[in-house]
Amino acid sequence: MQPAESQEIAISPHQPNRVLAWLYKRLFSHIGVDASWSDQVQAAAERGVVVHVMRTISILDFLCLDFLLRKFGLPLVHFVNDLGLGILEPFGKGGRRLRFRRQIPENEAIRTAVETGHSALLFLRRRPRFGETGREKTKPPSDLIRELIALQRTLDRPILLVPNVFIWTEAPPNAKRGLADLFFGPVEWPGRIRRFFQFVFNYQNAQIRTGQPFDLQRFVRDHEEKSDAEIADRVAFALLRRIERERAIVIGPTKKTPGRVKEELLRSPRVRKHIEAEARASGRSIAKVERQAAKIIDKLAARQTPFVLRMLASFLTWFWNRIYDGIVIDQQGLERIREAAREGAVIYLPSHKSHIDYLVLSYVLYKNSLLPPLIAAGENLSFFPAGPILRRGGAFFIRRSFKGQKLYAALVDAYMRKLLVEGYGVEFFLEGGRSRSGKLLPPKFGLLSMVVDAALMLRGKKVSFVPISIGYERIIEEQSYVRELSGEEKQKENVGGLLKSTTILRSRYGRLYVQFGEVLSFDELVQEARLEHGLDRHGTDKLSPAARRTLVQRIAHRVTYEINAVTVVTPAALVASALFAHRRRGMRRSDLEAMCVRLLGKLEREGARIATTISDAPGTVRKEMIDEALELFLDAKLIQRHEAGEETIYSILDERRLALDYYKNNLIHFFVPSALVSAALLVGNRSSISERTLRARVQELSRAFKYEFMYRADATFDEIFDEALARLLSEGAVEKVGDRYSVGRGPEGAMVEIYAEMLGSYFESYLLAIRASALLLDEPMTKKEWFKRALQLGQRMYLSGEIAHREALSQLKLEPALKSLRDHELVAFEANDRLVPGPAVRSRDDLFEYEAKLTAFLRT
Repeated sequence: MQPAESQEIAISPHQPNRVLAWLYKRLFSHIGVDASWSDQVQAAAERGVVVHVMRTISILDFLCLDFLLRKFGLPLVHFVNDLGLGILEPFGKGGRRLRFRRQIPENEAIRTAVETGHSALLFLRRRPRFGETGREKTKPPSDLIRELIALQRTLDRPILLVPNVFIWTEAPPNAKRGLADLFFGPVEWPGRIRRFFQFVFNYQNAQIRTGQPFDLQRFVRDHEEKSDAEIADRVAFALLRRIERERAIVIGPTKKTPGRVKEELLRSPRVRKHIEAEARASGRSIAKVERQAAKIIDKLAARQTPFVLRMLASFLTWFWNRIYDGIVIDQQGLERIREAAREGAVIYLPSHKSHIDYLVLSYVLYKNSLLPPLIAAGENLSFFPAGPILRRGGAFFIRRSFKGQKLYAALVDAYMRKLLVEGYGVEFFLEGGRSRSGKLLPPKFGLLSMVVDAALMLRGKKVSFVPISIGYERIIEEQSYVRELSGEEKQKENVGGLLKSTTILRSRYGRLYVQFGEVLSFDELVQEARLEHGLDRHGTDKLSPAARRTLVQRIAHRVTYEINAVTVVTPAALVASALFAHRRRGMRRSDLEAMCVRLLGKLEREGARIATTISDAPGTVRKEMIDEALELFLDAKLIQRHEAGEETIYSILDERRLALDYYKNNLIHFFVPSALVSAALLVGNRSSISERTLRARVQELSRAFKYEFMYRADATFDEIFDEALARLLSEGAVEKVGDRYSVGRGPEGAMVEIYAEMLGSYFESYLLAIRASALLLDEPMTKKEWFKRALQLGQRMYLSGEIAHREALSQLKLEPALKSLRDHELVAFEANDRLVPGPAVRSRDDLFEYEAKLTAFLRT
């Protein structure tokens, strides 16, 4: 009778009484559950028998799991390790004790439950005892795992071990244990009393995280040569790792005190070498240089705390709701990041358009149960009171330039390496500074080079790069950007500036868009660089300096390409592009809608991500979307509305074209290949031209604009040209007769002029740069003075009609134009930012010759 009796007890699920059921609903309904958790458990249950696995025996964890399984209608557990509840033990064990009856052995009970197809819950470790810190090498209950392995050998269905962890506190584990840890267990794996108080104070913010199910059947099959005991040890270790990874993804790695971080950095052999070198070079004692290094670390290091993260999240929830209409998040991208975080360190590389980029990404990650990264911020943001708050939110502050500061560079390098070793996510802006133009800026290689060096030294550690596009329908720094682009001095961030920024609370700024590109594996990128330089793909020999440079550049260009590719087409950007595509003073509402449809069709063919609010079906636009974008621009005083009879006409305010140009530039990278081909096709009398001539013209333009636009890093010029031309042909914008090309004669042929018009302001900026370079024939001058005088000249050219686009008068457009003139040897850069005529300029006639080539592309 005993086996039958034990089977009956084993398969009876836990049945909470009325009081416990009420407590379930009252206390556990707040637990955060990932949207995919129930689907994942259900899918595992359909594949085989589910055994939930947790780390340390906990009554609370068992009750919470039981509640969630009931809430989502998932298979209930029919076994759990002894919880230490005596006569209150579930599954009939308490009743047997009360009646002094023999207990069913745990290995027999779990076997019976699983063999009959029921779920079970297996805790891998007992609770810490008094004086234990949770780090002792206590062995998991391998006998129960061995029982499952033996059972799996007899079953056709797989046993799926699902690792779960309840997050009851946001506090990360501490490297240094205190008295509370000895008495009540460590923060991450507490005893009963500490767990109770964690629950009381945090139950409304608690959450469950689950790792990928562990297929025991497959593992046993792959290790047939091992004994059950050996397999059990490996399975237990793998499960503990998965559980720990899920916990660390949410609350982070083990936390060290600022003093310990500083001490470990100062003891680093590379840092010691630079300290000694600095002491010899400056004639100071090593102790003095160490004190200098310690002060640098104090100013540099982040001190992220859960309390500040929670307070910032609460404030930002209110702030976003006040000024934005919502945040659109790429959820699939978040899951790719979560998977990368399970494997190793993650480097977040977002676009940089606003100061609030720092806050947006951290907020999105925090709200989606991913620990916000530590963020490389400029020292200009370390002012009081923002600096201390940002530092505790995860910012570490670095100088804009390390030039001539070898000790400082060594400390930053050591700090970055330490963050990767310890498993922190790191965020920095590949562009270096904020983009004032709306386009992605060319990448800077400084911090990226440090990360690459650190990753090359830590080849046992997986590192992933995540390109991120943060897009805005309307930017909050709009006014300051226009002033800077018009030649005014950049305003230094300070408390007064922050107080003035409260005026943004009186305006609406549309939606925020956070999109994630493909996660780039550092190991795969290294293998590509090795192959390119004739090295063994999987070799371990050190990369040459040339191969290392190739690697850094490859990562930078792949990231920028991914950011551009996932940038969302927002209603504001689409409507701004449509308004600029119309060359006349005003645009009828019907014409605006038609232009939006045509541009949207082009963007869809280019594979752009389209905001869901724009269209209900491919090739259509929602009228409400256009209305919302127009209201946004009217609120910002970027456009005017004119009621003319039955139809409304919209016009861009002349003095606000530069501000609206920002939003058009958010999308221009999708149009650049077609725009270059179109501009080349319209040169001269616009008659048909040969492919050879067209290709040569486009190549000349792409070289001239190489500092302005970023082209695909994974394709040659010929590949990009062929693809762009083929697409224009398929659209009907261009047609081919024999071996010659011309503008299409159908309605799509009109798009050629529209694409070319998108480059109009850039052509005029380059024309202005050529005219302004003639000023250097009279006298050399600094860049700052040259920009000032160039903009003054541009204002005169605009008033006289030589420049048609007011947005061409932008310092940000003049900067790449100046670099292009340097490449053509029309301008030369000297020390102290002095500009002089280039070696190709002997007189103004040389400048006129180049100007004539450029004006051929200008449309009148």
